[in-house]
Order: sequence, then C-alpha cells, then structure tokens
Amino acid sequence: MRIETFRALYDYNAWADHRLLDACAALSHEQFTRDLGAGFPSVRDTLVHILDGEWFWLERWQGRSPAGLPPANRFSDLAGIRARWSEVEGELLRFVAGRTAEDLARVQHYRTTEGNPNSQPLWQMLQHLANHGSHHRGQAAAMLRQLGAAPVATDLILYYRERGGLPPDAAIEPETIRLLYDYNAWANHRTVAACAALGEERFTSDLGSSFRSVRDTLVHILGVEWLYLERFRGRSPAELLPGEHFPDLARVCARWPEIETELLQFVAAAGAEDLARVQEYRTTKGAPVSNPLWQSLQHLVNHGTYHRGQVAMLLRQLGAKPNSTDLIYFYRERAGQPWD
Repeated sequence: MRIETFRALYDYNAWADHRLLDACAALSHEQFTRDLGAGFPSVRDTLVHILDGEWFWLERWQGRSPAGLPPANRFSDLAGIRARWSEVEGELLRFVAGRTAEDLARVQHYRTTEGNPNSQPLWQMLQHLANHGSHHRGQAAAMLRQLGAAPVATDLILYYRERGGLPPDAAIEPETIRLLYDYNAWANHRTVAACAALGEERFTSDLGSSFRSVRDTLVHILGVEWLYLERFRGRSPAELLPGEHFPDLARVCARWPEIETELLQFVAAAGAEDLARVQEYRTTKGAPVSNPLWQSLQHLVNHGTYHRGQVAMLLRQLGAKPNSTDLIYFYRERAGQPWD
C-alpha cells in the first residue's frame, strides 16, 4: 500500500465535499431540511451523516470507540455544518498526511456501535471512509435534483483532470485494483438483489432523481461499466447503452454478468505497467482526453458507489429496503468477521 495513494484519495474527498456544500447553498432553509423519505431524510441530514462519518472514523483511529453518531438536528443551517466540517476536514487531512506505509498495514482494534470488538488494517478503513463519502454524496446530489436545484459533478476522473499531474507514487497497485473490483461486483449484486422487491411500476417510477428511476440508475451504472470497457479496448463510443434495451430488471440482470465477467478478467490481467500506461480516448461529447489506466479504473468503482447510493435512496423512497454496500462490510465478510 502506498501512502501517496491515500493522500490523493483524501484530497479528492475534500474537493468533492466542497463542491457538494457549494451546491447546497442554493437551497432555502425549508428545502435544506425537507423530509424526502430517504435513509437520511433531508439534504441537511445527509450532509451531517457524511461529516459525522468522518469524525467517527477519526475517533476510532485515535483509539476511541464512539457508541453512535450525534443527532443531525444539532445543525440548523448550512453555515453551522460548514464551520464544523472545516475542523474535521483539517484533522482528517493532517491524520492522513502523517501516516506511513507501516501505519497503513497496522491492524487497529475498536468496538462497533453494537459494542462488539472488531479490527481491520488502517488502509481498509481509509478506503471505506472515502467510499462512504461518495455513496452519500450521490444521495445528496439526487435530493438536490428532486428539489429542483442543480448538483455539481464530483466524479473522480474530473478531479484527476482538474489536478493534472499527480506524483507517480499516487498510482494504485494491481492487487488493490483487483480488490476494489471484487468489491464492485459484490456491491452490484447486493444492489440488484434489493431491487427484486420492486414490481415493474415501482422499478420504472419517475422520482425526479439524477437518473429518474431505479431502472434508469441501474442502467447508467451498467452502461458506464460497458463504456469504460470499450475505452480500455481502444474504442470511444459516442453514447451509452440504449435505455430502451432494458425495460425490466430481468433484462438488466441478463446483460450485467457478461460485462462484469469481462471487466474482472481485464482487471485480473492488468499489471503495474498496464496501470501506468496513458490511455487516449474521446468523451461521449467528442472531446479528446487522456489519463493513466489506474485513474480510469479507480474512477469506475467510485462512480458505481455514487450511483448505488442513489439506488439505495430511491428504494427507501419507494418503501423498499436497500442492502448495505459499505466497503468495510465487504472486508469484514471476507475476513469472516461479524458486520456489527
């Protein structure tokens, strides 16, 4: 594990948080606190959950085990959230900046919110927290759409394009990429399984989200995995898979295993030299871009996390129960540990 990888990841996390907070400034107080029937009911509550998640894991890394999160309603407005966020973000970035490769591998012991003992190496916890932020930023963006406001893009690949040259040591190693793609497949399976509880009407119901229905959001995740596979093979499709090819969950489920298998095979065969190689392609709007393969691969997992968060939110709004896709649960399951 390279500490430079995590420093870049947490710089991205802060960049994405700032962009989301800026977008939320367009909301009235009533919109900001309106109950939209999501897992964290309002934009305010969702932001506070991201913030408190960062505080919570910092506490664990400093040897403490909080029994739970503070109430979201302690913040009445965005200004109060921003003030607290600045403090937590500074502590988080200083913590990551001060770690070494040896620190990343060190196993940390703590108690879950249920009081049960648990442990993981620090690198798994750091990966989880950044992934957790992407999941809930996706939900906040969907809420902004539902409230008639415009979210801003927080795609990881946009961050890399904006930042330009990152140090070569920030590149992700092949073993880490393979783990992330195992997680991506696991999380996709759990998300699709939860959608089986919906009938056709709820599956395609327009909820005014970023991609308007559960069906449309799943098809977007699937379509972008296909799109990047095509790019990895030297092609530049001008559009995603047509949504009308997937009228129901059965059609989505029929197409996904093929794409998942090809993606996992591609990742399994990629070595360090392949990951460092710069790929050139055109966006769906025809613009030429280029970046190392590892950035595209990391982005694709982060993209799935973001939109799986939106599916989970839509399921709640439709009265269904999503399955958790937290990265830390994936690692606990692989290690034979209880989730909570």
